[in-house]
Amino acid sequence: MSHFRRIFGILVLVAASLLAAASPAAAASPVAAVSATGKNFTLPAVVKTTYSISGTVRANATSALEPNVEVSASSTSGFGSFLYGSATTNASGAYTISPLLPGSYTLRFDPPRATNLQHGYRGGTAPTYFSVSTPVAVTITTASLTGKNIRLPAGYKISGKVTRSNGTTVIANVPVSAAGTYGSDETTTNSAGNYTLMGLSPGSYAVSFGHGPTAPINQSGCWYTTPASKFSTSCVSHTAVVITTANKTGISPKIPNALTITGFVKTRASTPAPIVGAWVYVQGYDYESAQTDATGRYTIGGLNPGSYTIKVDGPYDYTGTSRVPDGYYNATAPYYWSKMTASASSKTISAAVTTVATIEPATGYYIKGKITNNSGSPLGFVQVMAIGGSGTAVTEAYAYTDYTSGNYSIGPLPAGSTYKIDANPLYSSDPSLQTGWYRNSSPNNFTAAASSALALVMNGDKNGINMRLPVGASISGVVKIAGVGACSSCSISAYSLTGSTVVYAQTSSSGTYKLQGLPAGSYKVYAYTSSTAVNATHVRIITPGYYKSGAAPNFSATLAGATAIAVSP
Repeated sequence: MSHFRRIFGILVLVAASLLAAASPAAAASPVAAVSATGKNFTLPAVVKTTYSISGTVRANATSALEPNVEVSASSTSGFGSFLYGSATTNASGAYTISPLLPGSYTLRFDPPRATNLQHGYRGGTAPTYFSVSTPVAVTITTASLTGKNIRLPAGYKISGKVTRSNGTTVIANVPVSAAGTYGSDETTTNSAGNYTLMGLSPGSYAVSFGHGPTAPINQSGCWYTTPASKFSTSCVSHTAVVITTANKTGISPKIPNALTITGFVKTRASTPAPIVGAWVYVQGYDYESAQTDATGRYTIGGLNPGSYTIKVDGPYDYTGTSRVPDGYYNATAPYYWSKMTASASSKTISAAVTTVATIEPATGYYIKGKITNNSGSPLGFVQVMAIGGSGTAVTEAYAYTDYTSGNYSIGPLPAGSTYKIDANPLYSSDPSLQTGWYRNSSPNNFTAAASSALALVMNGDKNGINMRLPVGASISGVVKIAGVGACSSCSISAYSLTGSTVVYAQTSSSGTYKLQGLPAGSYKVYAYTSSTAVNATHVRIITPGYYKSGAAPNFSATLAGATAIAVSP
């Protein structure tokens, strides 16, 4: 093509795009894009020698070798392949972490809970080499490190009994945890209400108690010595349990019964009917949920005193007949319901049972249509999203097209809300097609630009929102690894010029790739794969990067240095 004809063609394209933006209904049908082939490049790779760190773990008090201790080595200089490793001590208390690249590493030791040994680092002085908080790095230079032994000191315990407010009725299966500066532990109360937290280092701990499963379940909170109950529902107010040189016993709160919210969800009619299977969520200090029963009633227990918002989601309905959109309880709105997130009311509870006024959601509507290719053949498993609904409980809703018919149905969506429809065929029967948006422009009703999409106002069902997806451009080639050959199962992405991912794929066993469904534009191709072990003492470090036109290996380590690949109609 001559230079003049190329310039003329570009001007025609620009003019056409401007006309399309100005007059969507008069826009030309999308056409397939010209693809780019032979975009081959090679990822640099280097083989490096690796080493190991090994040692033994003992209990300091008894000198017993400790099996099943988790040991991890972390590089002090950053993250990356073979700069981290882990192992578990064997029956003889021995561990070996490999393969590791040269560098400095901190060693962390986490013994099994049942041992009641402290967790910590290798960093103290001989003979224990233990530190609860301050690791001393070990450095690999040109040889493996051996004899990196440690002796773990015995841990301390926090124990007590959990009862109800009367101080006598025990509560079983209550989650209990201790969180401190240098460690934590968690357990549950036994059938007698007793618990023991183990393996703790000297320090200050917040001891918290979760909701137990027995009915009526207890409130959650923390150990707090000020009230007679020794308990606070707000862990902001708590009393730290300080361990110095002895175990702590008697951390025994008296926890009140949990509270309950109940109410009904019904249709908005002269004679409201129960809405069965709606999900009701309370969100505040706690987050709990329940479904409405055959009478439309929901009952949500396990709550602390406080203020909660109440969210109502319509029943899960795959038949497309439910008319209940997601929304919120609103104490002042008609029918106690609002579609707007900002209009949700807080409901304060303090009594054992709080009854909420009956919530009657408004009628919701559907967006329905069919997704085909340019020839009109239906496409299965296209993800179709309704994006919008600003400020409502339903900002993004989606469905997948039927395999045989290509039909979809999204909803129910709240009345008065506005949505744009996006169709993504990545996992469909034809991933070579473009992702795009619905616009009222026959016969394809397709645009690649969200700004040109038609906004649908939900003042009723929107039927016949059909789209024909055009074939997109593709970029293809072969990715290799220096000194290896084909980059099998490498991750490949087409990036926009600003660095956002547009489409992605994986290479075949021979290193070939094909990035499909691209709209006209310019892209940069990125390849990534994990570095790999070659044998017990060598690893191959592979540098990810981009296609760059020029002499082999056609590689750039940076987005800025990559070559933009243009695909155009």
